[in-house]
Amino acid sequence: MGKVRLISWSGGGVDDIRRLVLLAVKTSAGKVKVKGVDYYLRDYPKDKLSQWIKAALGFPSVLEHITFTFMIEDVSRVLSHQLVRHRLASYTQESQRYSAAEGSYVVPNSVIKAGFRKRFEELADKARDLYEEMIRAGVPYEDARFILPQAIKTRLLMTLNLRELIHISCLRGSTAAQWEIRELIKGMIGEASKVIPEMPELVNEGCRRGI
Repeated sequence: MGKVRLISWSGGGVDDIRRLVLLAVKTSAGKVKVKGVDYYLRDYPKDKLSQWIKAALGFPSVLEHITFTFMIEDVSRVLSHQLVRHRLASYTQESQRYSAAEGSYVVPNSVIKAGFRKRFEELADKARDLYEEMIRAGVPYEDARFILPQAIKTRLLMTLNLRELIHISCLRGSTAAQWEIRELIKGMIGEASKVIPEMPELVNEGCRRGI
């Protein structure tokens, strides 16, 4: 199973990043000129923030002011090819042009249950051996990588806003999605919940509304 870790989020100097959504709502409603920016960033009762971030699903553009950066590791290239199709996010993936590829693989449980694990790993290892042999012979990383299987592990840094995280969760957290990316999304929601406890509710309601 892959690993995901929330390493950064928006809201420097704010005690609760949900205040950014509150400020956006109040800016739209013209209330900031009455109370002032600092009131919503510091003084507005913290116990009322939950109701505002849930209500924000009704006008989801305000959710875009919160951003997250995740470090994602030990996932396959199969997963990363799916993930980067979501264009309202930024990615930096471990390069196979400038560095040697990982030496381990993601093996699906269905392959293991069907009794193919040994043959799967033997073939993957043979591809890896040829990859390393070609590199030793002077073949550039960018050309030697052509032999590598998609099961090989990779890591990437991903930055996206709250609205897009909800949107991706609706698509990739569905039972219709591929198992590996579904597990990743579950982990991302778990990590984001550390700073926004309402995340599971936001995802459920956001999916219902078609965000």
